[in-house]
Amino acid sequence: MLTGMELKRIKMTVSTLWVLTAVVIAIVADLSVSGGIAVTSLDLLPPLAILLLWNDPAPTTSECIREARR
Repeated sequence: MLTGMELKRIKMTVSTLWVLTAVVIAIVADLSVSGGIAVTSLDLLPPLAILLLWNDPAPTTSECIREARR
């Protein structure tokens, strides 16, 4: 099972790769200023959703019992 730090690292890695890919595509496509702003705003939504909405999994019943016994 993933720990909290591993999940944070995965979320940050996925978000960073997404943003870098969007920047490279915008540079290669040679977008105008308004096109660049539109692409930037749309490309920042998925990483933002990943960072804010992807929560840690809830502990299982056996994990709760094991933690309570300690």
